[in-house]
Amino acid sequence: MKTKDFVQKIQHNLTVNPERSAELVELTTSIISRILGDGDALAIKGFGTFEVKKKEERVSINPATGNRWMIPPKLVPGFKPGTTLKEKLKTYSGHEQ
Repeated sequence: MKTKDFVQKIQHNLTVNPERSAELVELTTSIISRILGDGDALAIKGFGTFEVKKKEERVSINPATGNRWMIPPKLVPGFKPGTTLKEKLKTYSGHEQ
């Protein structure tokens, strides 16, 4: 699903105009980004937890040349689904695995 489709779903469910729906999506993503940027986690009950994880420094090897180099540590966003979301996905029969 693309952002445009998501905005339309919000518009339909909240019966607000398209501009307001787009604002809500933008505001939500902006707040989540700011929280993660501050190094904090965001737990949404029943949905899951957005968090920042640190990927450690590691060695990478070019398979064609055999050259090795260090990849520096970095912070990456992560998401852990909540129990309620996991259960809904297990019982959802719209997509077969």
